Amino acid sequence: MKKLKKITKTALIVLTGAVLCSGCATIVGGNKYYAHVTVNKYPTASIYYNGELKGYGSVTFKAPRPEANAFSLTVKKENCDDQTFNFRERSFRGWAFVGTLVTWTGLSVNGGPWLPIPFGVIVDAATGAFWKPDIMEKGVSKIDYKNFTYTLEYTGCKYLESIQTQSTIPVRKTKVDKLKDLQSLLDKGTLTQEEFDKEKKKILDEQD
Repeated sequence: MKKLKKITKTALIVLTGAVLCSGCATIVGGNKYYAHVTVNKYPTASIYYNGELKGYGSVTFKAPRPEANAFSLTVKKENCDDQTFNFRERSFRGWAFVGTLVTWTGLSVNGGPWLPIPFGVIVDAATGAFWKPDIMEKGVSKIDYKNFTYTLEYTGCKYLESIQTQSTIPVRKTKVDKLKDLQSLLDKGTLTQEEFDKEKKKILDEQD
Protein backbone atom coordinates (compact mmCIF):
# COMPACT_ATOMS: atom_id res chain seq x y z
CA MET A 1 0.00 0.00 0.00
CA LYS A 2 2.83 2.35 0.91
CA LYS A 3 4.64 1.54 -2.33
CA LEU A 4 1.43 2.22 -4.30
CA LYS A 5 1.12 5.63 -2.66
CA LYS A 6 4.71 6.44 -3.62
CA ILE A 7 4.04 5.41 -7.22
CA THR A 8 0.85 7.46 -7.31
CA LYS A 9 2.59 10.49 -5.82
CA THR A 10 5.50 10.27 -8.24
CA ALA A 11 3.14 9.82 -11.17
CA LEU A 12 1.20 12.93 -10.15
CA ILE A 13 4.42 14.94 -9.86
CA VAL A 14 5.60 13.82 -13.30
CA LEU A 15 2.18 14.41 -14.84
CA THR A 16 2.00 17.87 -13.32
CA GLY A 17 5.46 18.64 -14.65
CA ALA A 18 4.45 17.41 -18.07
CA VAL A 19 1.37 19.62 -18.06
CA LEU A 20 3.33 22.65 -16.93
CA CYS A 21 6.22 22.08 -19.32
CA SER A 22 4.03 20.47 -22.00
CA GLY A 23 5.17 17.85 -24.49
CA CYS A 24 7.83 18.06 -27.16
CA ALA A 25 5.47 19.41 -29.82
CA THR A 26 4.06 21.96 -27.40
CA ILE A 27 7.56 23.09 -26.43
CA VAL A 28 8.90 23.12 -30.00
CA GLY A 29 6.36 25.19 -31.89
CA GLY A 30 3.75 25.58 -29.19
CA ASN A 31 0.03 25.06 -29.57
CA LYS A 32 -0.17 28.24 -31.66
CA TYR A 33 1.61 29.43 -34.78
CA TYR A 34 2.21 32.82 -36.38
CA ALA A 35 -0.09 33.55 -39.32
CA HIS A 36 1.40 36.09 -41.74
CA VAL A 37 -1.51 37.38 -43.83
CA THR A 38 -1.10 39.54 -46.94
CA VAL A 39 -3.79 40.93 -49.22
CA ASN A 40 -2.16 40.93 -52.63
CA LYS A 41 -2.22 44.35 -54.39
CA TYR A 42 -4.37 46.00 -51.69
CA PRO A 43 -2.15 47.42 -48.92
CA THR A 44 -5.02 49.41 -47.35
CA ALA A 45 -7.59 46.61 -47.20
CA SER A 46 -8.86 45.67 -43.72
CA ILE A 47 -8.17 42.13 -42.50
CA TYR A 48 -10.54 40.48 -40.02
CA TYR A 49 -10.01 37.21 -38.14
CA ASN A 50 -12.91 35.81 -36.09
CA GLY A 51 -14.66 39.16 -36.48
CA GLU A 52 -11.71 41.08 -35.04
CA LEU A 53 -9.80 43.66 -37.06
CA LYS A 54 -6.15 42.56 -37.21
CA GLY A 55 -4.72 45.28 -39.43
CA TYR A 56 -4.41 46.52 -42.99
CA GLY A 57 -2.80 44.99 -46.07
CA SER A 58 -0.31 42.77 -44.26
CA VAL A 59 -0.57 41.53 -40.66
CA THR A 60 0.86 38.89 -38.34
CA PHE A 61 -0.93 37.28 -35.41
CA LYS A 62 -1.04 34.04 -33.44
CA ALA A 63 -3.56 31.35 -34.37
CA PRO A 64 -4.38 28.06 -32.58
CA ARG A 65 -2.88 25.00 -34.29
CA PRO A 66 -6.01 22.83 -33.80
CA GLU A 67 -8.05 25.43 -35.74
CA ALA A 68 -5.80 25.41 -38.80
CA ASN A 69 -8.58 23.60 -40.66
CA ALA A 70 -11.16 26.19 -39.61
CA PHE A 71 -9.15 29.31 -40.41
CA SER A 72 -11.30 32.09 -41.81
CA LEU A 73 -10.33 35.61 -42.89
CA THR A 74 -12.49 38.44 -44.20
CA VAL A 75 -11.13 41.29 -46.30
CA LYS A 76 -12.97 44.61 -46.44
CA LYS A 77 -12.31 47.73 -48.48
CA GLU A 78 -14.28 50.94 -48.80
CA ASN A 79 -16.60 51.04 -51.82
CA CYS A 80 -15.80 47.38 -52.59
CA ASP A 81 -17.35 44.03 -51.69
CA ASP A 82 -16.35 42.07 -48.59
CA GLN A 83 -14.66 38.77 -49.34
CA THR A 84 -14.15 35.83 -46.99
CA PHE A 85 -11.36 33.29 -47.39
CA ASN A 86 -11.84 29.91 -45.72
CA PHE A 87 -8.97 27.49 -45.18
CA ARG A 88 -10.20 23.98 -44.40
CA GLU A 89 -7.08 21.80 -44.42
CA ARG A 90 -4.49 20.97 -41.77
CA SER A 91 -1.65 18.44 -41.61
CA PHE A 92 -0.09 16.35 -38.86
CA ARG A 93 3.32 17.26 -37.41
CA GLY A 94 4.77 13.76 -37.64
CA TRP A 95 8.29 14.62 -36.47
CA ALA A 96 6.89 16.40 -33.42
CA PHE A 97 4.85 13.31 -32.52
CA VAL A 98 7.91 11.07 -32.78
CA GLY A 99 9.97 13.53 -30.73
CA THR A 100 7.31 13.59 -28.03
CA LEU A 101 6.99 9.83 -28.02
CA VAL A 102 10.74 9.38 -27.59
CA THR A 103 11.51 12.16 -25.11
CA TRP A 104 8.32 12.39 -23.05
CA THR A 105 7.31 8.76 -22.57
CA GLY A 106 8.00 6.57 -19.56
CA LEU A 107 8.18 6.65 -15.79
CA SER A 108 10.45 4.90 -13.30
CA VAL A 109 9.58 4.95 -9.61
CA ASN A 110 12.37 4.56 -7.01
CA GLY A 111 14.62 2.84 -9.52
CA GLY A 112 11.91 0.33 -10.36
CA PRO A 113 10.78 -0.87 -13.79
CA TRP A 114 10.22 1.70 -16.53
CA LEU A 115 6.52 2.26 -17.11
CA PRO A 116 5.61 3.25 -20.71
CA ILE A 117 3.30 6.16 -19.90
CA PRO A 118 3.08 8.64 -22.83
CA PHE A 119 2.75 11.86 -20.82
CA GLY A 120 3.99 14.09 -23.64
CA VAL A 121 1.66 12.58 -26.23
CA ILE A 122 -1.30 13.08 -23.92
CA VAL A 123 -0.39 16.73 -23.32
CA ASP A 124 0.28 17.49 -26.99
CA ALA A 125 -2.94 15.80 -28.04
CA ALA A 126 -4.84 17.89 -25.51
CA THR A 127 -3.26 21.18 -26.62
CA GLY A 128 -3.49 20.35 -30.33
CA ALA A 129 0.21 21.02 -30.81
CA PHE A 130 0.46 18.18 -33.33
CA TRP A 131 -1.33 20.20 -36.04
CA LYS A 132 -0.23 22.79 -38.59
CA PRO A 133 -1.67 24.50 -41.70
CA ASP A 134 -1.56 22.39 -44.84
CA ILE A 135 0.80 24.02 -47.36
CA MET A 136 -0.87 22.04 -50.14
CA GLU A 137 -3.90 24.29 -49.78
CA LYS A 138 -3.99 27.23 -52.18
CA GLY A 139 -2.66 30.47 -50.67
CA VAL A 140 -0.76 28.78 -47.80
CA SER A 141 3.01 28.50 -47.56
CA LYS A 142 5.53 27.73 -44.82
CA ILE A 143 8.34 29.92 -43.51
CA ASP A 144 9.37 27.54 -40.71
CA TYR A 145 7.72 25.21 -38.19
CA LYS A 146 6.13 28.13 -36.36
CA ASN A 147 5.45 30.63 -39.16
CA PHE A 148 3.03 30.25 -42.06
CA THR A 149 1.91 32.74 -44.70
CA TYR A 150 -1.54 33.27 -46.17
CA THR A 151 -1.66 35.17 -49.47
CA LEU A 152 -5.14 36.45 -50.26
CA GLU A 153 -6.12 37.20 -53.85
CA TYR A 154 -8.83 39.76 -53.12
CA THR A 155 -11.29 40.41 -55.97
CA GLY A 156 -13.88 42.53 -54.20
CA CYS A 157 -12.91 45.64 -56.15
CA LYS A 158 -12.90 44.09 -59.64
CA TYR A 159 -16.21 45.66 -60.65
CA LEU A 160 -15.09 49.12 -59.55
CA GLU A 161 -11.75 48.68 -61.30
CA SER A 162 -13.56 47.68 -64.50
CA ILE A 163 -15.65 50.85 -64.45
CA GLN A 164 -12.59 53.00 -63.76
CA THR A 165 -10.68 51.33 -66.59
CA GLN A 166 -13.51 51.91 -69.02
CA SER A 167 -13.74 55.58 -68.05
CA THR A 168 -10.05 56.12 -68.79
CA ILE A 169 -10.16 54.57 -72.27
CA PRO A 170 -10.14 57.43 -74.78
CA VAL A 171 -13.12 57.47 -77.14
CA ARG A 172 -12.06 57.66 -80.76
CA LYS A 173 -14.06 60.24 -82.70
CA THR A 174 -15.34 59.54 -86.19
CA LYS A 175 -14.91 61.94 -89.12
CA VAL A 176 -18.51 63.03 -88.71
CA ASP A 177 -17.90 63.90 -85.04
CA LYS A 178 -14.75 65.86 -85.94
CA LEU A 179 -16.55 67.78 -88.70
CA LYS A 180 -19.36 68.63 -86.29
CA ASP A 181 -16.85 69.96 -83.76
CA LEU A 182 -15.13 71.92 -86.52
CA GLN A 183 -18.43 73.41 -87.70
CA SER A 184 -19.22 74.43 -84.14
CA LEU A 185 -15.91 76.31 -83.92
CA LEU A 186 -16.69 78.06 -87.19
CA ASP A 187 -20.16 79.03 -86.00
CA LYS A 188 -18.72 80.46 -82.79
CA GLY A 189 -16.20 82.50 -84.76
CA THR A 190 -13.27 80.63 -83.25
CA LEU A 191 -12.11 79.65 -86.74
CA THR A 192 -12.09 81.68 -89.94
CA GLN A 193 -13.57 80.20 -93.10
CA GLU A 194 -10.08 79.66 -94.44
CA GLU A 195 -8.97 77.81 -91.29
CA PHE A 196 -12.16 75.79 -91.34
CA ASP A 197 -11.63 74.70 -94.95
CA LYS A 198 -8.02 73.78 -94.22
CA GLU A 199 -8.90 71.64 -91.18
CA LYS A 200 -11.87 70.11 -92.99
CA LYS A 201 -9.60 68.93 -95.78
CA LYS A 202 -7.27 67.32 -93.25
CA ILE A 203 -10.15 65.44 -91.68
CA LEU A 204 -11.50 64.25 -94.99
CA ASP A 205 -8.04 63.08 -96.06
CA GLU A 206 -7.61 60.98 -92.91
CA GLN A 207 -7.60 57.25 -93.44
CA ASP A 208 -10.12 55.21 -91.43
